[in-house]
Amino acid sequence: MNKEVTYQSQRALRKNQVMAIKSPFTGRVKPISEHPEAFFRFSTLGPSISVELTSHNIVAPFDGTLLQVKNAGKEYILQAKNGLKILINLHFSSLSEHIDHTRIAKLNDSKISQGQRLAYFDLRELSSPMIATLCVLNSQQLGPLYYSLSQVSAGVDTLLTVTKK
Repeated sequence: MNKEVTYQSQRALRKNQVMAIKSPFTGRVKPISEHPEAFFRFSTLGPSISVELTSHNIVAPFDGTLLQVKNAGKEYILQAKNGLKILINLHFSSLSEHIDHTRIAKLNDSKISQGQRLAYFDLRELSSPMIATLCVLNSQQLGPLYYSLSQVSAGVDTLLTVTKK
């Protein structure tokens, strides 16, 4: 079963909220249907949402563990204390494009705290905006997932709200 992330106002979400996942990114929220890679556009791994980055920081969206850093710092797999697993993926406009000044602040199996820096980049080196995606990997036992903001700040705003099944 393929779940989608849909819009719902913050007021309507309050009564059914199970977990609010803070945004690990700062930028403009975009529907996953606009993602340039089909793998994410069709939510192959699970319900997803993307953000066009306007800031260089990637922060932990919750307290938990950083399980893996993969693909030269372009993918992060995290697990919340309650067992929720997410993938953070960073998409560059071309395969040959990369950032020389990537700093990864945490290593595999590190404990993380919500708002703690995971990585940062010099976005001035890119020819077009970086697209960051948050994908919920183990959503089978969850209810619907919602977003309610069109612009988010890393570690401050809620990017996804998980609801009761």
